[in-house]
Amino acid sequence: MNLSHRAPHPFFRATFAISALVFLAGAVSPALADSAPLAPQTKIRLTVVQWMPSKGQFERWDAIGGEYTVSDAGEVSLPFLGPQPVGLDNTSLTNEIAKRLQAKMGLAQAPAVTIDVLDYPSIYVVGDVTAPGQYKFHSGLSVLQSLAMSGGALRAAAQQQSETIKLAGDLREIDHSLLRSSAKLARLQAEMAGSKEIVFDQPPATDQQYAESIYQEERVIFQARANALDKQSVALVELRNLLTAEIDTLEEKLKGSDDNIQSVEEQLTSVKTLVQKGLTITSRQMDLERLLTTYRSDRLDLVTAIMRGRQAINETTRNLEGLSDTRRSEVASEVQAEKATLDQLKLKRDTTQQLLLEELSNGARANSRGEDLPLTFIVSRRDKGQVNQFQAAETTELVPGDVVRVTRARSADALSEDAAALPVQTEAHVSQVSR
Repeated sequence: MNLSHRAPHPFFRATFAISALVFLAGAVSPALADSAPLAPQTKIRLTVVQWMPSKGQFERWDAIGGEYTVSDAGEVSLPFLGPQPVGLDNTSLTNEIAKRLQAKMGLAQAPAVTIDVLDYPSIYVVGDVTAPGQYKFHSGLSVLQSLAMSGGALRAAAQQQSETIKLAGDLREIDHSLLRSSAKLARLQAEMAGSKEIVFDQPPATDQQYAESIYQEERVIFQARANALDKQSVALVELRNLLTAEIDTLEEKLKGSDDNIQSVEEQLTSVKTLVQKGLTITSRQMDLERLLTTYRSDRLDLVTAIMRGRQAINETTRNLEGLSDTRRSEVASEVQAEKATLDQLKLKRDTTQQLLLEELSNGARANSRGEDLPLTFIVSRRDKGQVNQFQAAETTELVPGDVVRVTRARSADALSEDAAALPVQTEAHVSQVSR
């Protein structure tokens, strides 16, 4: 019974071993099946497996295996082995790692090593393309495919139209900013002059509705600020009246305190005479003296309260008189800042308008030239620490990390026009820098 149960084990072990070897053999990435070395910044997964005859199974070396990134020097830093150059094809690299592990660990048989590529370095497409930038690399990527990934060749007409639309939008936004700034300045000037209403400039016919909404907002702000100033003035006046009434009450109490003090002093004089004659007891005199001290202390408290009240009245009066001056000073600062903003917006509008006119005048030339001229592809490739450039065709296959520069050939007319415009541009540039 036991023999029949144990007999199939060698068959299953052999089947498992064959399956594992097939798995290891197929684990190599298709991109690494050729002899191309791994480029810097390539992310790989290293798997190390050893057959254990005593256990009849494969064991993975997770302490060595894992995910690694190829350095710019073309090396992978592995545990127990240190830096390992990857400038070999996949078979040679895995064999080299297996031999070094066998020698390092003193193994009778080298372990099985496989490498999977997780992520390649990106490629970059620049130049006369619609969407220059960084793109993901895949095996067999050609120059023409990278051109398609970047949106195709940049069309001069489309570029000119896009720039024209952008400048028109900027000009429209500047006009609205000018309208808002002018309305705010009119409101501030009305506040400074103490006017009851705001006088706005006549807006352009195309912005009547937008201007009316802006003017209404400024009227609301104007009325709200005026109401806030009135409320502050009323509050200060009421506070001053309240303090005045409080001082009147304290002065009435002070008069009563003076009468009490005078009455007690007269009684104390009479009692002292009686005490000297022996007609009354001494405790009566002491009670009157204590009462007189209490009245005098209360009088001092009343005098102090009256002085504080008068000080508060003076401070409230100063705040009331300076309220309008403070508001005028604040409004004057706002007017100055708004005028500076308005001048900047006017200058920006003139510049943007001039750019838009130039863009429209150059539109016909941009549409008529350069659309059917051929494209030139220059590939920059890093090799052994150096960057080499070469002219490529549409079918040229790229490698990870390549930079593809797409350039549209220029016509003789365009070159002559650019040469003629060069001195003018240089003078303008120098003038701008000197300013």
